[in-house]
Amino acid sequence: MSISPKVAPPLKGDSDGIYRIVVHGNSGTGKTTLSNFLGQILGVPVFHLDEIHWRPNWVEATSEEMKTELTKLVEQAEATRSGWIVDGNYESKTGGMMDGYATDIIWLDPPFWEYFPRSLWRTFRRLLGLDKPCAPGCQETFKECFFSSNSIILWVITNHRKARRRYKPRWAADQTSEGGSGRWKRLGDAGEQTRWISEVSQYFKSL
Repeated sequence: MSISPKVAPPLKGDSDGIYRIVVHGNSGTGKTTLSNFLGQILGVPVFHLDEIHWRPNWVEATSEEMKTELTKLVEQAEATRSGWIVDGNYESKTGGMMDGYATDIIWLDPPFWEYFPRSLWRTFRRLLGLDKPCAPGCQETFKECFFSSNSIILWVITNHRKARRRYKPRWAADQTSEGGSGRWKRLGDAGEQTRWISEVSQYFKSL
């Protein structure tokens, strides 16, 4: 009788089965969608850094304010022995502090041509009021989105390579084959993301 090899779990978690997950990637790569899916599967709260960073009318939280709020979230989770999911980047404000607490770090790195049209479509939907804004009280205008130095579209274009330069070395160094902890996972194109989501769903439904 053949014995099926043990399948490695798609997420590491800690020794108590608690998952603290950070999702990184350029704007439009699918961080919010993936985070909400993981939150539903794992039954843990999801925190979007956009909503923590932006106050109504596009007022930016300071570095100290963001770190204070994130520290509170971590402390609350530790007190209740529960996990969490945080999506976003904002390393210039947070110093990457959530990576240090995370059991798993997911880096979404699809090809630019694949997710840029999705970013455009999502922007139009927000402008038309069909999707909620990136943070409460932060409404966008056509001019700001397409003809401004703060344009989200311009940000997506210029930040694509920057995100890869930032995260690729960390992902590579963290691989177990390189002596790393194996916390980082890179998900590329839509097919790879879909397959991994299916693995996560099947794994946790089988427990």
